[in-house]
Amino acid sequence: MILDILTTIGTVGAVVIGMVAIYHSNKNSKREIKIHKLEEIFELIQSLSRYYGRFKELYFSIEDLRDKKKKDIQTLSDYYKIRDKKISPSERQKIISDLSRLEVLSKCYTEDSLLNKILEYEELMYSFSDFVFHGGSLHQELKWKNGFPTYEEYGSIIDELKKLLIDNIKRK
Repeated sequence: MILDILTTIGTVGAVVIGMVAIYHSNKNSKREIKIHKLEEIFELIQSLSRYYGRFKELYFSIEDLRDKKKKDIQTLSDYYKIRDKKISPSERQKIISDLSRLEVLSKCYTEDSLLNKILEYEELMYSFSDFVFHGGSLHQELKWKNGFPTYEEYGSIIDELKKLLIDNIKRK
């Protein structure tokens, strides 16, 4: 009789320990997945930020195209030749893909101020890429009437995003 009770207690104890182990394992797995996704967001921001200089150069080319006094760039076709030398079609496709991925990951794995900051960044890069890919953009005209951020302003945006992401990764 006592042996049966001890066996039952041992079995129940083993089941409880197993359930606790599964719970902690699932919790750790979720944490690891979230950390991986935050690291991927960091990588996307880093990758996209490498294009900012080329975007700025193309921005000035578009300004030249719009300025009737300048003779360097006369038509949109002239601009597209310059654009294609600076950013190839495959790079443009990668930028579009990275921006979409950044938005999805941000909405799924971030929240509050980090989410807002990343979405602001994504909107900036989407507007800028749309502007330079097509030689103009209504979105840019509405949102960035006074031009896109300077290199220094952009650097501050990137530094703040990276800091927020690193802080979030370390807290997980």
